[in-house]
Amino acid sequence: MRTALILFGLCSVTVMAFEPNDALFSKQYGLLKLGMPYVWKHTHGSSKVTIAVIDTGVQLDHEDLRHSIWKNPGEIGQDSLGGDKASNGIDDDGNGYIDDWRGWDFGNADNDPSDVAGHGTICGGIITAKGNNEVGIAGVAWDAKLMALKVFTDNSELDEEDDVSAAVRYAVNMGAAVVNMSLGLDKYSKTLFDAVEYAREKGVLVVASAGNDGRDNDQTPQYPANFKLGNVLSVAATDAEDKLTHFSNFGKETVHLAAPGWQIPTTDLNHKYLFSDGTSEAAPHVAGAAAILKAIYPAWTYEKIRERLIATVDKRPELAGKMVSGGRLNLRQAIGRREQ
Repeated sequence: MRTALILFGLCSVTVMAFEPNDALFSKQYGLLKLGMPYVWKHTHGSSKVTIAVIDTGVQLDHEDLRHSIWKNPGEIGQDSLGGDKASNGIDDDGNGYIDDWRGWDFGNADNDPSDVAGHGTICGGIITAKGNNEVGIAGVAWDAKLMALKVFTDNSELDEEDDVSAAVRYAVNMGAAVVNMSLGLDKYSKTLFDAVEYAREKGVLVVASAGNDGRDNDQTPQYPANFKLGNVLSVAATDAEDKLTHFSNFGKETVHLAAPGWQIPTTDLNHKYLFSDGTSEAAPHVAGAAAILKAIYPAWTYEKIRERLIATVDKRPELAGKMVSGGRLNLRQAIGRREQ
């Protein structure tokens, strides 16, 4: 994998775009706005970079996702059966979770983070769906690893004080570089704040959806998006014309940037696909972008990645005064200036 990039627009070399052959790629307008056909000429991400999706779980065997599902080598390596049968009833790696070889289900307290609601699968596909395989869609960073952490029960109940916080800590302890949190709580939680602060201390970026209430987060906060921590990146949703969607929350001081979040083609349960709207869909674009930067520049800290993503947005008049950056994510610009 190449780690050196030419300077887009700063030299005479022409970089040809790479467009994958996925069936729905022509509908993925958001990836074109991010400049992904140019980014993919250099990298599809790295298997050394893991993104944790804290959500309703993930369909682990989905045709577009199974290649990227993170597996815990501390558990798999201790079981002679290996693969999908790596369950021996023993906490082989001593992390407090028995047989967590493919993530963990905090909502139901077991080792199967399979999705029954669909939301986590939607988010995961935007990040790591296999590109150029002639089916479905292409994820932003399809060579990265996706850590499935389920925090909702199968009845869609959520205990924000314990399960979400435990999932954040698990993601950090098990090596995730980026945590995607396409969920929001209206009530401040000290337990969750402490978990996200723990992630900051350990150098992990937390990408959070700004919310879908059409409101100003400066005035009515949502968490974790509104935590005043340097590792939090709050994301609003834009449409195909780079306008803020009618449902997206905003905030001149508390929302950092926007990303595509309207009619986004992505993975669905039962090996299917759908078009989905929300800041929940915008945040994974940013999480994938962060994973791409980490793959290209492994030494970059969360501060550097966060700073670069905010600084290289496409400025849009419609977004001015609505968020810190006043613009929409552009990953081509983010990787365009090579660091020496």
